[in-house]
Amino acid sequence: MTTHEHQSILKLIEAARAVSNGEYRRDLLTGLLSVQEEIGDLARVFDSMAGNVLARDRQLKMLRVVIPTGVALSAEKNFNRLLETVVVEAQKLTRADGGTLYLLEGDRLTFVILRNTSLNIKMGGSGSPITFDPVPLKLPDGRPNETNVASCAAIHRSRIDIPDAYTAQGFDFSGTKSFDARTGYHSRSFLTIPLEGQEGQVIGVLQLINAQDEAGQIVGFASDDALEALVMLASAALDGYIREAKLRQEIAQLRIEIDQARRTSQVAEITDTQYFKKLQDKARELRAHKT
Repeated sequence: MTTHEHQSILKLIEAARAVSNGEYRRDLLTGLLSVQEEIGDLARVFDSMAGNVLARDRQLKMLRVVIPTGVALSAEKNFNRLLETVVVEAQKLTRADGGTLYLLEGDRLTFVILRNTSLNIKMGGSGSPITFDPVPLKLPDGRPNETNVASCAAIHRSRIDIPDAYTAQGFDFSGTKSFDARTGYHSRSFLTIPLEGQEGQVIGVLQLINAQDEAGQIVGFASDDALEALVMLASAALDGYIREAKLRQEIAQLRIEIDQARRTSQVAEITDTQYFKKLQDKARELRAHKT
């Protein structure tokens, strides 16, 4: 076997392992797919088969994970459990060690759920209270806060995929590095996704940290149709819950206003009666007599 043939076989073996891990990419067979020899034919057949396997795996993941999760999200009436489910299921799909969910409140992103498996951190929802300050969308001078990944994703309504936070340019990861220094953790890969409501408005941001491969090694986040579907379902569920909560609040406020108007009307009806006016006259006479 020549050196070239040996290298080609090693590429095919690497590609086979990637298929097994659900991480196959065509560039793993770069240089083989265009070869007009038997090894090239084998590579093209393998590439076709790998594509079919990945398509089947995506369909199974949609059927087994995403659709049941979407049903659970739409039926969940407890807002904290709804928020937690969004983060936990997104972590499972991407093998992310950490996950954070922010909700947009005014012009800032508020932490509502924070999870980290390795550090056993569970904050927000059924966990301990979150003590981190909200992330402002604007800097003190009025400029958009584009140095923070979460706020930048919300401002531009676009996802941000960072393979390594320690080499990323244009973002301020000083808070992340400080956290790592205190805990001994190493925050590396980040996937930050804005969540949009029915009318296209940003309602929150989902951030996933440190995707892992089968061996537990930190890797970058791969494109995943199942995650795309989950994000859409989660956004719809959150938007629906927020709209319903707002409607309930408006109805409650309307009831208060109606009750106040009713009480005002009832008081007016009483004070306009002759009986009440006679009581007022007698009260004035008693006060005058005492003086």
